[in-house]
Amino acid sequence: MRASYEYHRLMSTTKQRAGIFAVLGAALCFGTTGTTQQLGVPDISPVAVASARLICGSLFLFFFAYFQRHSRGQVRMPARDLIICGVGIGMYQLTFFSAVHSTGIAIATVTALGAAPTLSAIVAYLLMGEKPQKNWYLGTSITILGIVLVGTTNGVASFNGKGVALAVLAGFGFAVFNVVCRRSLARGAQDMWLTATTFGVAALVSSPFLFTQNPEWILTSKGFLTVLWLGLITTSIGYVLFMYGLKRIESSLAATVVLAEPATATILAAVVIGEKLTLQSYLGIAIVASGILYLSRKSSN
Repeated sequence: MRASYEYHRLMSTTKQRAGIFAVLGAALCFGTTGTTQQLGVPDISPVAVASARLICGSLFLFFFAYFQRHSRGQVRMPARDLIICGVGIGMYQLTFFSAVHSTGIAIATVTALGAAPTLSAIVAYLLMGEKPQKNWYLGTSITILGIVLVGTTNGVASFNGKGVALAVLAGFGFAVFNVVCRRSLARGAQDMWLTATTFGVAALVSSPFLFTQNPEWILTSKGFLTVLWLGLITTSIGYVLFMYGLKRIESSLAATVVLAEPATATILAAVVIGEKLTLQSYLGIAIVASGILYLSRKSSN
């Protein structure tokens, strides 16, 4: 009896550890997005880069989904929800890359990631009637304070309203994707197929933006490697790892581990790109992280 208990405990621990490492790997993949754009193709239109990333990423996601076709099941996301999700993730990609181009990697990443949980609660209320808990207001206030600190790190006069607004829109797009996808997952839809089809719609929606300038830049060595990394690593492998991890650990723990994303983005921005960060920047990032942790802990209770 004791041997059986020890076996199940070991299996549970192994499962959780695998989930943690998967989400951590996803966060590290996500965290390289802004740096890859700025290092690889800084002079290319950010919406063109976002569109190329979605097209490349969706192709790889469909490739991965093909190997799980036998476990796809019969549950499908309704066409209306699929379009909403695709538009949401398309908005996220287009506005996030534009925010990075406008206000820098650290501010864009922290703002988008910090806004997403707050906006998810608003979207869930509007679409599904889920009222936010009272503690949501405190968590949101903490997160907003952190975003303001990060955005005004070089003084109030340096606050880039356009860049921050774009990052908030990115957070809103991800919130729509998160809430609507969660509804279909709860009904039994397969996560891999759902993600692939959603990104496929997003690729179609964003495809006109690929031609905001001549797409010949993709055929250059830097352009090709940038799109390949963004599509394969930061999109396909990142989301596959994230979904794998979510099946094995609680969402609150996943929210904690995924905070490695802004940490990765900030470190790469400072070391590789040379973005200047002050004590206020790090304080703001810490406050945003605290707000996200508070929101995730309360939502899991």
